[in-house]
Amino acid sequence: MLMAMSDVTLILSQIEQGDSQAAEKLLPLVYDELRKLAAAKLAQEKPGQTLQATALVHEAYLRLVELVKEKLQPSLQAIGARVLGYAPFRAGLSMKSRPLVLSALLMTLLPLMALASDKESPVSAEAPPSAVIIPTLWNDHQFNLDYTVADLLTLLDAIQPEAIVVNDDTEWLRRGCPKNAYMPEVHVALDYARERSVPIFGSDTTPAPTYEADLKRSQEFMKRNPDVRAVESSFRKRLDSTTARIAREYSFTGERRDLQAHIAHIFPSKRMEWTDGRKTFASNESKKLAAEIERLAGNNPTCRSWVVLLPWEYAIGVEETMRVQSTVRLVAVTDYLPLKPAAIERRMNSRNTAWILAGAIDEWYGMWAPQAFPTERLGTLLGKLKRLAPGEPATAYLEARWLMQNRDYGEAELILKRLADSAGDAKFSFPINGKWIRPPWSSVRDKARLNLAFVYDYKGEREQALALYRELLEKGEQLNEEARWGSFVYDDNLAVVKSYTTMPYTGMPEEAFRHFPQTAKRPKCLLTDE
Repeated sequence: MLMAMSDVTLILSQIEQGDSQAAEKLLPLVYDELRKLAAAKLAQEKPGQTLQATALVHEAYLRLVELVKEKLQPSLQAIGARVLGYAPFRAGLSMKSRPLVLSALLMTLLPLMALASDKESPVSAEAPPSAVIIPTLWNDHQFNLDYTVADLLTLLDAIQPEAIVVNDDTEWLRRGCPKNAYMPEVHVALDYARERSVPIFGSDTTPAPTYEADLKRSQEFMKRNPDVRAVESSFRKRLDSTTARIAREYSFTGERRDLQAHIAHIFPSKRMEWTDGRKTFASNESKKLAAEIERLAGNNPTCRSWVVLLPWEYAIGVEETMRVQSTVRLVAVTDYLPLKPAAIERRMNSRNTAWILAGAIDEWYGMWAPQAFPTERLGTLLGKLKRLAPGEPATAYLEARWLMQNRDYGEAELILKRLADSAGDAKFSFPINGKWIRPPWSSVRDKARLNLAFVYDYKGEREQALALYRELLEKGEQLNEEARWGSFVYDDNLAVVKSYTTMPYTGMPEEAFRHFPQTAKRPKCLLTDE
């Protein structure tokens, strides 16, 4: 929302009357609105443009300094009226090019020159840094097709942050291997930071777990759950309830569940169900996170606009805490919603489309509970991917998984055979993490061989299935190199594949419990000194 016309008119009038306090209020107010206007305009440009909103505002300011030096500054009231009556500036509908955006910014900055012509920087010392808190689903599955990685990237495009905070560890992020590798929004934040060359920080306020601590944790888990039967006894109820929730929330309601809907009523409704204990825990964590965000902003004064991606249950509490008292000025994420369909579509390239599909159909829930998924929408998404990347092995693999989810094993077998023979070194282009897809292998050929073995087991062709399992086992610990899903812990995929040699794949719910073996390992990115 742009600045209120009455407020600006009043402040301009007070400035002309010599009210210095009014002048102090105007510059930070208009500067921020200019930045939001520039961000909105730049979001309409094609992805990949490098100009930042702040840079555009600064450029307009510097040009205005030149005008003032040439004594071309008009009266404050006249230019103020011009700016507030400028239709493209108010509506933001007809300006699609940088020159026109710059023109609008220049017109808006002219009234400020009486205040700032003697300053070296366009940013008032009084103006606090701003932050947009984005609530994420914090879900290691991509079941919600209304709030995907493409939506998150589109939102970042619109905001144009100068720095990003995400729920992870700063040192792990700096090395390019997020601690919370199983959460897609962490990869989105890291990818965007690299793409736009902006700094990224983790919000974790506690020391990262040590390898020894995680190894001990995984060993204790294995003692409590020594076999599939024990795991099923512990987790069957949770699995059934999760499947029911997936079906209830993402398939049968027909309700749109985008970020706007979540903020408006889905998150508040879920919050109403919290126990007192959970409320207290979330409140305490939110206060810690709010303090950490303020600390990061204070320690990085050159970054004036921040985006903070947090799990929704903390994001709401952080925003409530910071609105009461904070050195960082909050900008509501709803100011950037709804996202324009055309902007989302620009982010739905083949990589992101495949990534979203993999999160829904290359996961164990999808193998045995296809009724829990919005099958028509997934089919449409697969059709889109086949148009975007028709010859890619990853596209063919995801089509085979789609067929398997719909119990068309015959057609899936033909595709998987071809990939097992000819996929070569083809890799998935999207981030591989340890829980969003299973097993987390970037090799299309290895994934195809495993799923072809599943098809053979399902058809009762056991010897052919065993031959493929044994081929995969020849890779040894390579099967676990990409498996880490949280800190150092990972599902032991080598042990899982070994289990298929003694217990055939069934396609039944019990398959989910086969993935219980855990261990810990230091990822390669943490083994090198930088």
